Amino acid sequence: MSVFNKKAGEPSAAAAPPMAFRDAVEALDYACKSLELPLHERAFLPAVVLDACVELGAKDPVQTRADGKQVAVLRVASADGGFAVIATTLGAQGPKLAPGDFVAWQAGTYKEEIAANVVALDKRSGWTGVIIGTLKPELRDGRWLGDRKFST
Repeated sequence: MSVFNKKAGEPSAAAAPPMAFRDAVEALDYACKSLELPLHERAFLPAVVLDACVELGAKDPVQTRADGKQVAVLRVASADGGFAVIATTLGAQGPKLAPGDFVAWQAGTYKEEIAANVVALDKRSGWTGVIIGTLKPELRDGRWLGDRKFST
């Protein structure tokens, strides 16, 4: 599934009516249950920002590095309800992320060494990737609506 005006899942014969969700969690749950979510290099998948204080015992819910890029723990959509990754924003310019934000994550490469060091049992946490921008919790014509992109 892709975001930012790219097709989400397989297109249907008839245009689907727009779907708006109350929040990012509801939108992600729908994606997990109802959309095709292939995981491979350069795949775009929706995700929800989690609170790193809760998930990892971090000082801040979302960290900001010296270069201005943000580092967040994400729940990335998948057919089994999602998996966690740590991801940075594509650039320093963009919205300030907070737990509960709906974002577009682009998969990078799978790193076995990351998966081996992850406390969780889910080996998919070994995927690297970047946060491209925020999404609105709305599907229109099979596409998640983009909100704000990150840039350098």
